[in-house]
Amino acid sequence: MATMSPGEIGGLVRSVRKTLGLTQAELAELAGVGRRFVIELEAGHGRAELRKVADVMRAVGLEVSDEPDPIEMVRTPSGLVSFRTMTSRIGRPLSVPNRLWRLEPERATATVTLPHSVHWSGGGGTFDLADWNDRALAYRMLMLEAAPSILVDYVDGGQLVEMWDDMFVPPEIRQAWQSAVSDFREAA
Repeated sequence: MATMSPGEIGGLVRSVRKTLGLTQAELAELAGVGRRFVIELEAGHGRAELRKVADVMRAVGLEVSDEPDPIEMVRTPSGLVSFRTMTSRIGRPLSVPNRLWRLEPERATATVTLPHSVHWSGGGGTFDLADWNDRALAYRMLMLEAAPSILVDYVDGGQLVEMWDDMFVPPEIRQAWQSAVSDFREAA
């Protein structure tokens, strides 16, 4: 592992933050630190708590070793959501959000046609998201197949949480998404 000076760490964090299109305030919120801390870190001030530095670096997809983490950031109407990629038991990539988001009500209950990348089997790929059964099937397919940019267009956090305990999802999906579901419930 390379050793980095406070100025190098600050420059790296600033560069990655700007590449991701984040403001200092957005990064601070993602990392769970104050905006002032991010400003001082990016300026290379040497008096920083290592835990906080690591939290900020992880929030932009970096580990303390400065190796990129497989994290994708997506803007939603309710703010930034970061997705980590995990591998399913059969070797397929799964996108797992750090938190849930809300859609506009008309979008959350619309009749939608899922992209072929999600609904690739034969038959209709059209689902009425106002119908519990259609929504459960669509959400399950989305959680198994969709990239982050597609997930945020179709899944509504409130509706997912409302049906979470009763809908069937494979155990590995339930385990991966449970933290985001629980956090959304607690915040409601």
